[in-house]
Amino acid sequence: MKKVNKIVIVTLLVSFLIPLISEPVSAAKENTLGYYEEKLAQAKAEYQANRNAISKTQSEISASQAEIERLKQETLSLTEEVKKLSDEIDAYNNKIKDKLLESKQLLEYLQLSGGKNVYLDYVFKAESVTDFINRSYVVKEIVAYNQKTIESLEEMVEGNKKREAEIEQRKVAITQKESELQNSITTLGEKKESLTAGGVGIEQEIKFNQEYVDMYKKLGCKTNDVIGVDCARQGGTGVFRRPTQTGYVTQEAYYKPSYSHRALDIGSKKGRSEKIYPIANGKITKIYRDNYGALCLTIEHYNIKDGKYYTSLYVHMSAYAPGLYVGKDVTSNDYIGYMGDTGYAFGVHLHMEVFPCRMYNPTDSNCSNWSKYDAFAKKMLRNGYNPRDLISFPSGTYNSWSTR
Repeated sequence: MKKVNKIVIVTLLVSFLIPLISEPVSAAKENTLGYYEEKLAQAKAEYQANRNAISKTQSEISASQAEIERLKQETLSLTEEVKKLSDEIDAYNNKIKDKLLESKQLLEYLQLSGGKNVYLDYVFKAESVTDFINRSYVVKEIVAYNQKTIESLEEMVEGNKKREAEIEQRKVAITQKESELQNSITTLGEKKESLTAGGVGIEQEIKFNQEYVDMYKKLGCKTNDVIGVDCARQGGTGVFRRPTQTGYVTQEAYYKPSYSHRALDIGSKKGRSEKIYPIANGKITKIYRDNYGALCLTIEHYNIKDGKYYTSLYVHMSAYAPGLYVGKDVTSNDYIGYMGDTGYAFGVHLHMEVFPCRMYNPTDSNCSNWSKYDAFAKKMLRNGYNPRDLISFPSGTYNSWSTR
């Protein structure tokens, strides 16, 4: 009985521990370069599928346009055929009139020949009764022939009219088909535009992922290496680190309807000699002076833990590090400048913002320009966002640190 209880207990422990063991393994896999390479491969496959869909859609558009052109040519041919049929009907009717008139005149000859006085002279100058009978018979045959001819012509007229009706029905069908094809072309055009727009986004994702794969490889990462552990060690909490070696927070980020402060302000006893570092590996996206003359720099990051893009903004620097340029890949160990008080600043400090969006990136509807970024940042702050959740700082203000 005791042995059975031990087996049950062991089984329960194993079933309880398996999820605890598998979860870290899964999380670790998501932090490897191989996982990142897989995302790049998936993006490339999506892009190829997108290009194939665009090509197929364009082929469908071209086929529909060709069919519309063919139908237009068919309509022209049918219009010409209707004109020809109408001309034939007019000609047939004229022939019918002529035959009716001819038959009428011949019948009048026969009626008049029945009189006693002038029939021999009137009917074809007959010289005898026998001749008259023969000639009268010929007249009847001609009248009968004319009647058959008229009937034949009338059948042709009816045939032409029937064909005209069929053509009109066909033209109506063609018009309807052209309308359907035109609607299809419009729909396909919208689909192509959507696919093209989607392709631009995928292209950007491929570019960004490729840059990060190349960067991590350059930092010595291999497929199964855990980023931040086996290679590209960044310290701090995950991929985010403090922007200075020493310092303290002087002002928090907060939201108020009257005034909002998007950044954490950071001071240092070293003043202008304190170096500024990226909070994580990334790519420089903008180097500029703001309207007040402050030296500013933005870096775009991709957080492999939550799969989101972030932008960090550094303001009031006294000088930039040498060799910086837009598009340059930087690590969290590459300094980008020195703390300062350029622009609208009260004392030497770093004004540092970080929000989950791609600032100045046209594919990011939240942050594609400054006004959108400002509105997005305020909304995030209003909803409880705090950069402290990403970067480990001592709690409160003026509590210093001496390591990143």
